[in-house]
Amino acid sequence: MYKNYLKIAWRNAVRQKQFSILNLLGLTIGVGTCLVIGLYIHSELTYDTFHKNSDRIYRINQSNIWGDFNDLAASTGPNVATAIKEDIPEFEEVTRLMGIGSQTIRYGNSESTSNFFKENFFAAAEPNFLDIFSFEMLQGDAKTALNEPMSILMTQETATRYFGENDPIDKVVEIKEYDGSWRSYTVKGVFKDIPAKSHLQFDALISMNSYQAQLDRDGWKWIWTTFSTYGLLHKDASSNLLAKKLQALPKKWAPPTTERIFNQTFTEFTKGNTWLLVAQPLKEIYKSGLPLNHSFGPTGNPSFITIFGAIGILVLVLSCINFMNLSTARSSKRAREIGVRKVLGSGRTALIKQFIIESVLFTLLSTILAIGVVYLSLGIFNTVAETDISLVSYLNSPLFYGIIFLFVLLLGGIAGSYPAFYLSSFKPVETLKGKLSVGSKGKNIRNGLIVFQFTISIALIICAFFVHKQLVYASTLDVGFAKNNILQIHNIEELGFDTEALKTKLKENPAFLNVGKSFGVPPNIWSGDRYKTLKENEVFQFKNIRADEDYLDVLGLELVAGRNFDSSRPNDKYKVILNEEAVKMVGWGNLDSFAANSPTGKIIALASGGEDEFEVLGVVKNFNFNSVKQHIDPLIIIHHQNNTVWDYGGGQSYYSLRLNAEMIQNTQQLQSVVESVKSAIVEIDPSVPFEYSFLDQDFENTFQLEQRMGTVLNFFTLMAMIIACLGLFGLAVFSAEQRIQELGIRKVLGAKVSELVLLFSTEFMKLIGIAILIASPLAYILITSWLSDFAYKTPITFWVFLLAGLSAFVITILTVSLQAVKAARANPIKSLRTE
Repeated sequence: MYKNYLKIAWRNAVRQKQFSILNLLGLTIGVGTCLVIGLYIHSELTYDTFHKNSDRIYRINQSNIWGDFNDLAASTGPNVATAIKEDIPEFEEVTRLMGIGSQTIRYGNSESTSNFFKENFFAAAEPNFLDIFSFEMLQGDAKTALNEPMSILMTQETATRYFGENDPIDKVVEIKEYDGSWRSYTVKGVFKDIPAKSHLQFDALISMNSYQAQLDRDGWKWIWTTFSTYGLLHKDASSNLLAKKLQALPKKWAPPTTERIFNQTFTEFTKGNTWLLVAQPLKEIYKSGLPLNHSFGPTGNPSFITIFGAIGILVLVLSCINFMNLSTARSSKRAREIGVRKVLGSGRTALIKQFIIESVLFTLLSTILAIGVVYLSLGIFNTVAETDISLVSYLNSPLFYGIIFLFVLLLGGIAGSYPAFYLSSFKPVETLKGKLSVGSKGKNIRNGLIVFQFTISIALIICAFFVHKQLVYASTLDVGFAKNNILQIHNIEELGFDTEALKTKLKENPAFLNVGKSFGVPPNIWSGDRYKTLKENEVFQFKNIRADEDYLDVLGLELVAGRNFDSSRPNDKYKVILNEEAVKMVGWGNLDSFAANSPTGKIIALASGGEDEFEVLGVVKNFNFNSVKQHIDPLIIIHHQNNTVWDYGGGQSYYSLRLNAEMIQNTQQLQSVVESVKSAIVEIDPSVPFEYSFLDQDFENTFQLEQRMGTVLNFFTLMAMIIACLGLFGLAVFSAEQRIQELGIRKVLGAKVSELVLLFSTEFMKLIGIAILIASPLAYILITSWLSDFAYKTPITFWVFLLAGLSAFVITILTVSLQAVKAARANPIKSLRTE
């Protein structure tokens, strides 16, 4: 019997080639799109699962004590691990990673610049780090590799870059310190390259006790938040008890920090907020996307998983609808077959089986084609979407084929169910006479499916428009200064404290209008501290940046009160400049009140240590020193030579150069200018790695995730629209077959072809109009929710909805017009012959 079903299915597919091709095309697009999204989601959800004890590893997050206590931060102080070891026996092991940022390393002949490397992913780790995490060691002993001070472990790629094919074990490399000296480290082990799906990424690990002197001095501080703390939980530990014990730690252990550093009790420091400690499961770290930033690797975006997962399901549903409509659209071609088979004794159950089997076969073939298409095109998708997903590893998995088998049966059954029950319901007498009883119910269902298809497609078009509109809006938003034509030179701190020689060289170059030094640059100014006024005990959290007297001129910042730093006035280095938001926060008024009561001359003091006081020299107009996705925070600008601040002389520093646009007219001239800066640095110190960026591009890079989302959304929207058009074409074919006699009569009675085309198309225009009415509020809700994550939002304008609606109408006309013209121009004699 089933062999007979297969034969009939094959014959019908061959006989109705157009129907078969359209069905295969629609299902292939839907299954392929769903497969790509499935691979992406699976990749996002399986980060860090390669560790042997991944189910028992937790990272300890804490309240963002440098900002909003309601937010969590992935970094803790060094003493959090000490507290956990002493007070929470539920943890079998506790370890710390200390972020030490980018490092310059040299080896061998120190006179050769080719032996200097800039490594961007460095960390210090405790000896038990490899007892908790399952990073594979290729050389060296994981149990002892981090025991000794001045030990370093490298990834295989890093070791090869330094030593080629030679054995790296016990080789010595040197790392440059902030004071310009070099410290020697001995290679004690080599990792297999860190898997891409790891939230921890590093090129090298240094033994934590290499920094023992610093740990002995500052290890008690709960505010030295450069550490990530991880714990391995006992198998039988209670998570509820763990949460309760963790929450007791800050109140017990943090008070010495708040009292000695901030001159406040623990209660005063937290101001009624809860200093949370939260154990986050390892498998949740990447996919949760929270906390947003940490020092050691990537963070996922759960909204992408939700959005793309929903799109994948919708596209698959659209494919099923498309199959249903195309199947019922060709119903008249199989009506007599069904009538004959019923007369010869076939029951309705047998007919349903026939049509379900045909659907499963179409789905199977479409799935095979989809796998082939995805395999060939996944590289392009990875490039466009900036992902690294692969299909090859799944093709060797029996589980993958089992899932595909179940998927084919399920999708084939769902897609074929409506056509099977619809076609098997035909009455043999009417079908053998050439009369099909279609009924309004069947028509309403088909129209409803078309409306659903275009509702989803139009909503996606509207969302894609607004995503693009928001990205354009954000990139052109006035950030409060002229961010174009600013070249930023990195690694200036490696030249030592005195960098005036380089600055003099750069200022002599006519290609630069201004040259300024700063510790930190927009849009990545994250450093901050706590301040207070003399009259109020309230403490305020400000972001801060240390800069010289020329930096404000480089950015072109507008002073709304007071003046800039003046190099001819030595005491200016102990004064500060605030932005408008900082002045407003401390209660010193706003721009309208500055004339009568200027903030200049008033005192702002550090709310820590000796509570050093600084006179306010000036006020700058608010500007975006971080991404425009955020509101402007209070900012204090400190002179870079102010030796009373705790981080004096330390941290990453930059030279920012305002380019003379008149002298740089093309890429070649720009590259020549960049090379001149490199030569100037090499002349002073060839060990300093030359790195640069452009300020406007750095702002653009803050929207990389949104740009990726927009690109991928455009692709999936196109796929959904193609599938919807195939469904519309199917309904047009069906409608033409059902109305062929009506159109023939109208033509005999004198109707023109253009009138018939309009009459035929109006029905579909009504359906699209209904879809637009449903899609518009749906898209409005979705885009409003997405825009809520931005501090500055593009207006939700009516013209976007209008443009999306017009696009849908144009696509409908193009899809239907061919069939409409064909039906209108048909010879009425042929269509009326049977009457």
